[in-house]
Amino acid sequence: MRRMPRITYLWPGLPQLWTWGSWSALMVAFLSAAVLNLALLCSFGFSELMAPTLRMALWGAVITAWIAAAGYSVLFEIRRPAHDDPEPGKDAFAEAVEHYLKGDYFQAERILGGLLRRNNRDLDARLMLATLMRHTGRNVEAAEQLDLLERCEGAGKWELEIRRERELSTEATAGRKDADEETNDPPPEMMHAA
Repeated sequence: MRRMPRITYLWPGLPQLWTWGSWSALMVAFLSAAVLNLALLCSFGFSELMAPTLRMALWGAVITAWIAAAGYSVLFEIRRPAHDDPEPGKDAFAEAVEHYLKGDYFQAERILGGLLRRNNRDLDARLMLATLMRHTGRNVEAAEQLDLLERCEGAGKWELEIRRERELSTEATAGRKDADEETNDPPPEMMHAA
């Protein structure tokens, strides 16, 4: 993942929006734009709409909010856990695939979780996580991951794989229910004795 350009720290909410795709950051960015536009409009377009002291207070609020948002964004970047940054030259997804193929599901899930924390719209990682969960018998969690995947933009390229994962998960769930019912049924000898 490329580093975020430093200029993005100057717009409130943009670093969090860029890094995480946060809805709250999107709202902060929109509100910042609205307040800035209001201040510009009242200062240069329709100066008679607002008293000069109120205009100065509005600009003071804009500047204060901008500085606070930039400071928060820098602190956000500094406090971000180091394990979120992949090692240079190392492909985390390929490493997760390697662990998955070796049967080290815990390690594969840990790496996939890190990928999804960095980018919750990583379609490949989410599909692989759903597959891993199905393999470990966590079919409900696998279905939740597939639901999230289907809602992501660009998930159409994985449509066949998503459908196949759902079928395999349904078969596994049905197979487990059949096995549970068989263990609860009385042995055939007992049925003949009655």
